[in-house]
Amino acid sequence: AWHLLHGLPWQINAEELRAILEGASCLAPLSSKRPLREPFCVDTLELIYSLLDLESHKDAAIFACLTVVFYCVGHLGEFTVQAIKNFDPTKHITHAHVSHHHDLNGLPVTKFCILWTKTSPTGEDTQCALLGDVTDPIGALERHFHLNPADPDAHLFAWKHPTSGLRPLSRSEVIKHVASLTAAHGLPNLKGHSLRIGGTLHYLLHGTPFDVVKTMGRWAGNSFTIYLCQHAMILAPYLNDTPALLKYFMRYTMLPVR
Repeated sequence: AWHLLHGLPWQINAEELRAILEGASCLAPLSSKRPLREPFCVDTLELIYSLLDLESHKDAAIFACLTVVFYCVGHLGEFTVQAIKNFDPTKHITHAHVSHHHDLNGLPVTKFCILWTKTSPTGEDTQCALLGDVTDPIGALERHFHLNPADPDAHLFAWKHPTSGLRPLSRSEVIKHVASLTAAHGLPNLKGHSLRIGGTLHYLLHGTPFDVVKTMGRWAGNSFTIYLCQHAMILAPYLNDTPALLKYFMRYTMLPVR
């Protein structure tokens, strides 16, 4: 800021800057750091499924939102609005931004077009697929659509309020609803980012290759490695001395040598 005010160039050695930032990080008090986010997991979604009234317009929308964000490894803020009055169909995801596809083998996949993200003002696509349990994001989405029918330009998770009609789903409403459930049942304090952390771990723990998870989460770099809070379970196949198991696992996780 000082350099900008005085019209002077910012000239600093890259190594010196790195040392300054590392030193500041080490000296920062614990009170300045947020506690680590607890991850959502499939068991958490199953519990929430059992606690919600899925015949409720609002609960159906919230559960659909939770499952879609989790399995898309997305940000909750990408699928909700900050404030109901600020909903803008040119910036926020709507019914029109969902499409269903099949790959060459006939496997179904549902694509969601995110119109704007922090790292991509022009938008990005994310996707998930049909599953065979109660946390199935596509089944939850269809249930929500059935209970909360809306026009193509309506917010994707808009729900039918008893007095004010269709209402866009806000991020704070989702977090508040989840917090009330977790507090009542002694669960960790789950935040919005817990969905992205949990989705990342879910796929890694099921043997999905690191580069595939990176693509799913739309990371340009390797920052997603900060989500690896269950290193032992994720790395177990690499550490195992069973040749057959390791060979099978590496076929799916290691890129071929060119």
